[in-house]
Amino acid sequence: MSNLVLSEAEQDAIEQGEAAGLLLDHPMFLRAIEAVRLQCAEAILMSEPAAQQSREDAYNLSRGLSAITAELAALAARGEQVLAEAEAQTESDDPDEGDTEPAPY
Repeated sequence: MSNLVLSEAEQDAIEQGEAAGLLLDHPMFLRAIEAVRLQCAEAILMSEPAAQQSREDAYNLSRGLSAITAELAALAARGEQVLAEAEAQTESDDPDEGDTEPAPY
């Protein structure tokens, strides 16, 4: 494969996507997210009927965690897309790359 020529923005998108993907694939990160979500669910279910603010706080925290994981997934997908487009562009710019036989005379 040829060296990819990337803009600074493309390079940033790829690096951010890789970092986001590592977080989403890390078992401790996922365990922490799920533990807090479970705490939120328990807080909502076990709260006193009059504790509306407490339930809203737990719900908002759970929604915040969902927003974080969705943003990380979007960053990872964007990085993969930018990389795939750059690789496809490189291949279309150099379709004969990999041919090692000399041209006939």
